[in-house]
Amino acid sequence: MTRNIKIIILWLTTVCGFACHSICDVLPMFWGKDMAVMDANGNVDQGMIVFMMTLSFLVPCCGLLCMMFRKNWTNYVNVALACIIALFNVAHLCMEIPSDNAGQYVILPLLVVVGFILAYQSVKAIKEE
Repeated sequence: MTRNIKIIILWLTTVCGFACHSICDVLPMFWGKDMAVMDANGNVDQGMIVFMMTLSFLVPCCGLLCMMFRKNWTNYVNVALACIIALFNVAHLCMEIPSDNAGQYVILPLLVVVGFILAYQSVKAIKEE
């Protein structure tokens, strides 16, 4: 398997991991757990939603596009995006754990591992050229 394919699979795994993380957060609702926050007034911080959408979807999509259209500068953009995702995964793990949702103990550490492998593979791809 070529390094390019490995990196693409790691980007796709990152997107799937973020999706599973979100699904895992809302699954207790289907078994009757009240998911509402006590002091919530119904207003959602739109900035946080845009930030999370950017990190969980837009950054991986840009990384995938960088790998599809391989130029010298897109390789460097891919490395920067991979490092951002790896660091974000570590920060997100530290913020979310301890969690009352046991599924996060599987998903978040695995996302950290995938993020670091992605960054490592991306750096190796630049060194090969």
